[in-house]
Amino acid sequence: MNYTIAAPATAADVKDDLLRLMRSNFSWGEQADVWYRWGYEQSPYPSNVCWLVETEARERVGFTALMPRRMKVGDAVCEAGQAANLNVAAEHRNALAAVKLQRAVVSHVDQSEMALAFGVTKNAVAVLCRAGYLDLGGMSRWIKLFRTEHKLARRIPWKWPRRAVAAMVDLGLRMRATETFRRLPAGWQVLFDPPFDERFDDLWRAASSNFSVATERTSEYLNWRFGRDPQLQYRTLAVQDSEGRLRGSVMYLFPDPEESLPLATIVDLLPADSEALDAVLTALCRQLRREGAVGVQTMYFGSPLVEAALGRFNFFRRESEFRVLAYLHPKFRDRQAELLDPTRWHVTDAEAKF
Repeated sequence: MNYTIAAPATAADVKDDLLRLMRSNFSWGEQADVWYRWGYEQSPYPSNVCWLVETEARERVGFTALMPRRMKVGDAVCEAGQAANLNVAAEHRNALAAVKLQRAVVSHVDQSEMALAFGVTKNAVAVLCRAGYLDLGGMSRWIKLFRTEHKLARRIPWKWPRRAVAAMVDLGLRMRATETFRRLPAGWQVLFDPPFDERFDDLWRAASSNFSVATERTSEYLNWRFGRDPQLQYRTLAVQDSEGRLRGSVMYLFPDPEESLPLATIVDLLPADSEALDAVLTALCRQLRREGAVGVQTMYFGSPLVEAALGRFNFFRRESEFRVLAYLHPKFRDRQAELLDPTRWHVTDAEAKF
């Protein structure tokens, strides 16, 4: 079957088609209206650009979007785009329609002022590569356990002996944990759920020097991404120094303590430097232990600064199915070695949601 790509349009222009396709093609389709309102209408960026794929009979059977972002690319903050919401009706998932959609995206980047387009995906890697994206590598999943009884269930089926053994193991984990005996620098304070204000703008300016490619994390972005997400309630923990400056922050999720395995998730983190990152992780791990978390997990791709800190704090690294892909605008091709070096990026769960 031959497919054609409709002319690019804003999300508002093709809203009915987008909602119909979201509802039918995504597992979260019943929340399509809520997600659309937040992701497309409330975003602080310019209107999303969307492409629809049509059959010979002019039936619209899929779409993709390029969601505008502002990103630090090298030494400047530039317009960029995140490839998102690639979806095609089940009966047309022969790759041809999806590849045509993504080729339309990269063609748009070539003719725009965007520095790059990037995507975080586990199902569309081959499609994006065929369209011209480069696969930069996989995101890693990092896990740190505070309590281990659930891990012993298969080996020790009896409740009380299992709890006794788990208590000893947990004590050992706590005694060797980096955060147990580490103190915050003199005069530093931990802030819980501070408002996303100009202090976070200053933190972004200080922290951005650690990365060559990263989504701009200004107060405007944080208020939209974490403050107005209609589906999840995020918590924020930040550390400030003796002069009242924010030095690091982390956004995280903590599930219902009544769940059988309350595992916290670090969704985003931003450190001014290594000292600040250690302070944030120290404060967070202590807080999660107090709240009864079994452990904490995060997804990350990029800087050795962050990966080294996770290792210092006894996180175990596992590979995930999610991969990061990027397509550079032709004017940046002479800097490909620098800008597509995975160790120069900073990608967290905050980007992986789209």
